Amino acid sequence: MTRASLIGSVAAALLLTATSSAFAGDVYRDLQDIRRDKVDIYRDRVKLRQEQAERNYDAQRELRAIRNGNFWAAEKWDARRRQEQGEINAINRDLRKDYNDLAKDRYDLRRDTWRY
Repeated sequence: MTRASLIGSVAAALLLTATSSAFAGDVYRDLQDIRRDKVDIYRDRVKLRQEQAERNYDAQRELRAIRNGNFWAAEKWDARRRQEQGEINAINRDLRKDYNDLAKDRYDLRRDTWRY
């Protein structure tokens, strides 16, 4: 082997190694992001179900207070129900954000796999 061909083959091997390790790093990072987004979505769904149950309980108590003629208690339960609804709305916004992040990460993974 001549000196030029040896240097050329070493340079090509280094370039190929650097490219494959960069590819592996991008794919691994994208897969980690996807896993993290799925976990966030799962946790937010659990939290959403809990908050909805609390809101429904507050609404039932409000209706019971109205039915019994206790308007002061009805106002109290109405305020709690409204607070719970605000928390539910915030969780829904967070869920939409997580779904958008998941879609972007999946797009990045497809782009990275097709690019190499």
